[in-house]
Formats: sequence, structure tokens, C-alpha cells
Amino acid sequence: MTQEIKRRLTRQKLIDKGYELIKMYGYHAVSIDTIIKDVSLTKGAFYYHFENKHHFVEAIIQERVSKEIHSDFIEPLSERGNPIFILSDLLQDKLINDKSLNQNLGSPLVNFIIDLSHEENDYKLQLQLKDIMNEWKVALINFLYRGIDDGYLDRHINTEPAAEFIINSLEGVRTMKRITNDKSIFYNYIEQFKNYLDTLKISEQDSGARRYQLVS
Repeated sequence: MTQEIKRRLTRQKLIDKGYELIKMYGYHAVSIDTIIKDVSLTKGAFYYHFENKHHFVEAIIQERVSKEIHSDFIEPLSERGNPIFILSDLLQDKLINDKSLNQNLGSPLVNFIIDLSHEENDYKLQLQLKDIMNEWKVALINFLYRGIDDGYLDRHINTEPAAEFIINSLEGVRTMKRITNDKSIFYNYIEQFKNYLDTLKISEQDSGARRYQLVS
């Protein structure tokens, strides 16, 4: 194994362990000493890769939090088909079927937002988190527009507030996992969320008019 590969493995080990500990205990409760002790590394190894804790958390947000949101909630939006079914299946998968929900960790994105919200010197980290939320929102807006163009959703939908509501409600219910093991919360949320999605459907009148235009 080359030195370069060893360095990369060391860096990844630090990021993975840091992310795990911060998810469990929070940003302020986890020190650099705690992290390096857990992975049996020296401070020298840590500071070879990261200037300080701020720089370290910046890497965690970029390489773990952002990538998880992208793979879990943004990439599935590229699927073609009825957006109501796609969103319903996505929520079922992430809120009911996801084994990680057995851990009372809540939403990593929201946890970081809360932990860093009062840190005056961590504006750059807060901006990173805001960028993740904005990327997710833009993906949802485009997803809803595609559903309108494909004839599944009502053309009068205000897509930006709808996208914000979907994200905020989903992250809110995921955060509830920090204080309860009651899965009925997720089942109830999904049921009510499906009722909300039904309000986005194209009306029978508009659907009929669209079919007429396509035939004409």
C-alpha cells in the first residue's frame, strides 16, 4: 500500500468517525481528542489533514451530509413517472424501511443546522448547509415542474412553496426520531403527506382538456 493510499484512508477514517460521533453526541460535545482516541490516531495525523475543527466539519458536511442528501433525496427525483407515486415510495423507503431509523439520531442535516446556528465564526459552515437545502429545493421544484409538463400535477401549483413544505415537513418528522421510537408517527405522517400530494393532482377537468389537446 502506497503512502498516498494510507493518507487517504486515514483522512476518510477521521471523517467517518467524526461524522458518526457528531451525529450521536452533537458538534459541541465532540472534541478532536475524542475523535483521534476513537480511531487510535495522533493529533499529528489529524492536523496533517485538517487545519482545525472548523475545517474538519467543513469536510464532513461536504463529503458526508451533502452526499447523503443527494443520494437519498435528490437522485431519486430524476426518476420518470407519476411524481405522487415516486414521492410516496421515497418516504416509505426512508421513513419506514430505512434500518438507520433504529438509531435515535434524527436528521443529520437539521442536527448540524441547529448545532451551528449560534456559532458566529461558523458562517461558512452555515452557508454550506444552506446550499444543501437550496440544491434539494431546486431539484424538487424541477421535479414538480416535470410532473406538471407530463400531465400528472395541477398546472396552478406554486412549486417553490410546495418544495419548501415537502423538505421542511420531512426533515421535521425525521428530527422527531431523536425523542421517540414510536413508528406510528412516521405512518401517520406518510398518510397525511399522501393526502397533501392528492391536492397536487391535475383536476379531472384539466386532465380531460389536456387529453383533448394531445389528440387534436
